[in-house]
Amino acid sequence: MNKFIATSAAAMVGATALVAVPAVADAAPAAPAAKSYHKGRPVTKAHVRHYHLKNWELKQIKKAQRWAKTSKSRSVIRCESGFDYKMVDGTYKGAWQFLDSTWRGAGGGRYAPAANRAPKFAQNHIAWKLYQRSGWGPWSCA
Repeated sequence: MNKFIATSAAAMVGATALVAVPAVADAAPAAPAAKSYHKGRPVTKAHVRHYHLKNWELKQIKKAQRWAKTSKSRSVIRCESGFDYKMVDGTYKGAWQFLDSTWRGAGGGRYAPAANRAPKFAQNHIAWKLYQRSGWGPWSCA
């Protein structure tokens, strides 16, 4: 009799698993899609309004976002800050570890007084602008 119960229990578990898998698969939410912004903008409408971003700046931000995802850029961010966009290490701030003077000199002052207080897109934008001007020279991790 124990053999019959064990077989029945195993059969029930297998049957339950077969029934549960499709139900779970149907109920599981799809992977989160990338953020979709109005008219293909690389930032939210709120950011566009708050920072008074022009179309040419949005194009730069989009290029900067692609650049910040390259393996070289990611290795520099990992080395500089461990991907911590709020990091403060003495006088160096943000994911790219800007000096306040460099941050403001490259145009970051429009976003925040210091890099660690600026949004991620802004830090990447200013880093990209600095890279366009000076290459990898400003970063010791490059």
